[in-house]
Amino acid sequence: MLATAASRAPAPAARPGDCCLLGRVRVTKRRAPTRRGRAVVRCGMLPVDPWAPTMDSQSIASQLFAVSLFPYLGFLYFMTRSKTAPGLTLFGFYFLLAFVGATIPAGIYAKVHYGTSLSNVDLLHGTAESLLTLTNLFIVLGLRGALRKLKDGEESNSEASEESKKKSSA
Repeated sequence: MLATAASRAPAPAARPGDCCLLGRVRVTKRRAPTRRGRAVVRCGMLPVDPWAPTMDSQSIASQLFAVSLFPYLGFLYFMTRSKTAPGLTLFGFYFLLAFVGATIPAGIYAKVHYGTSLSNVDLLHGTAESLLTLTNLFIVLGLRGALRKLKDGEESNSEASEESKKKSSA
């Protein structure tokens, strides 16, 4: 029989007073909080037990999804405040909130009515993803327009400088 991580006895945890000397730095070993003899891993603010039978990737994903909204709102705030982003690109970044706003109810509807996640219900998933496609399209078209304006501005400036050189030499 092969020994796996789940079947092996957990390694003895160091006591709070234990310490070792690492180079010239004294490192104190602390005991990890345990639940039924297993270590609990801290992931950010939430304790996560990697061997828990009820832990699934969807519960972690939904927590990350909710927490990621705040940095994105900060990004939108500073992007709008800077007034340097092309209008269509800025609209595309705001339109991503429409994708988020449509995905959450669609996911709930898929779970309640179909008993599965949104990714397994093709009609709902395709509709939600089409909003993401529109978001990407707005962002790319806005950046493309800004690059074309920049290129046209550089060409007109170079033509104007050539004409002024010709006039000054004549």
